[in-house]
Amino acid sequence: MRLMGRFRRAQDGAAAIEFGIVALPFFAFLFAIIETALMFWTNQVLEESLSQASRLLLTGQSKNRYTSTNPALNAQAFRNDICALAPMGLIDCSKLFVDIKIYTNFTDARNGTTNPAAGGVLNTNGFSYNQPQPDQIVVARAVLDYRLFLTAWPSTSLANIGAGHRALVATTTFRAEPFT
Repeated sequence: MRLMGRFRRAQDGAAAIEFGIVALPFFAFLFAIIETALMFWTNQVLEESLSQASRLLLTGQSKNRYTSTNPALNAQAFRNDICALAPMGLIDCSKLFVDIKIYTNFTDARNGTTNPAAGGVLNTNGFSYNQPQPDQIVVARAVLDYRLFLTAWPSTSLANIGAGHRALVATTTFRAEPFT
């Protein structure tokens, strides 16, 4: 009885045991917050890089910059411009896909774009590069196959194109200026 009473009154190691109980959920949520913040930051960098690179399409400078007769080479050059504008190498250019489409009105532009991450797979088969002409409506999209760092349960809810991957999509729509 004396041994049990002494065991109940002892406080040595209680903090270590309590920390051990709380540490796993605490660090899991901490890493989930960091993972989500990094994903949102990368998405914002993608949006801003696409917006800045699209100014070449908006102002007609793209006619002098993307001069190949092969649309795939022009798309690659546009993708490289997006990557060059991204700070600290946040965007992996080998996993970045671009789509530049031309429409006659904004309703068609809204209805003509589909979700490239539908059905849990990344589908970029219909992506192309179309050189905009003056006063045309342009939809420029950049899709990044973003690899999540954590594979534990917090990241599984973020993945939308397979285990450990999420499609980050940036889109900008505008009417090209009346350039000559």
